Amino acid sequence: MTLLDPDFIRRLEQLRLQVRRKLAGAGAGARRSTRRGASVEFADHRAYSPGDDLRRVDWNAYARLGELILRLYVAEEDITVYLLVDTSRSLDVGEPKKIEVAKRMAAALGYLALAGSERVSIVPFSDRVRAPFPPARGRKRVAPMLKYLDALTPDGETNLDKTVETFLARRPRKGLVVVLSDLLDPGGYARPLDRLIAERHEVAVFHILDPSELEPEQGDFVLVDSERGTRVDVSVDARVLAAYRKRLEAFLAGARAWAKKRGAHYSLVQGHDLEAALLEYLRAG
Repeated sequence: MTLLDPDFIRRLEQLRLQVRRKLAGAGAGARRSTRRGASVEFADHRAYSPGDDLRRVDWNAYARLGELILRLYVAEEDITVYLLVDTSRSLDVGEPKKIEVAKRMAAALGYLALAGSERVSIVPFSDRVRAPFPPARGRKRVAPMLKYLDALTPDGETNLDKTVETFLARRPRKGLVVVLSDLLDPGGYARPLDRLIAERHEVAVFHILDPSELEPEQGDFVLVDSERGTRVDVSVDARVLAAYRKRLEAFLAGARAWAKKRGAHYSLVQGHDLEAALLEYLRAG
């Protein structure tokens, strides 16, 4: 699966422009800092994008360079978008494989953030945190970001608690933490995600499951735990299927309820509805 093919990039740009037009009245598009008293202090420039407030254009720069450039101020700092990508072995299943869906979603979100002058960092995790893609900014970092994501392979078991502990120990600046995972963590997801919120990070969860996990078939199977390698023979009949669906719905309902209570974003993502999940998230922002 190509992470960002030209057609997909064009569709991403349409998503970005659609959301920017919706939010155009909110200012130049950069996130506003909570700090006060410095709103007129010049900080930086960035390129103009359709939907930006024309009152922020630096017309002197336009006269010199012939390009539309916006003036940014201290109270409109960029944020860092942290993409926590689950690379445990449980994502090495599905059609397309869940790991490919996670990587493509991370690529899309990273592209949108870099194109919007935000900083992006990628943190792959399983039962350990791998060397991250360090915070980067600007469209020139899209290619290195894609190369980094493309090289990620599944390994280990999911351990969100250890992952968040390691992430917070690095004292990251406050930002948006996007978790891309199937949430199949024996230790649970609520406690570590609550810690991120307690540290004043904004949290968004993209719950990645394969259609076969949502609608399994009846029959006789040998099930293999993709993370631990244990095997079990099962016969899936109507009764077993009904019990499975009941537990699955409770699992999904629990994740949705957690996100609603905490004010976090939650999207269920399947292999072929990635763009729908993206649009849902961007419109919710």
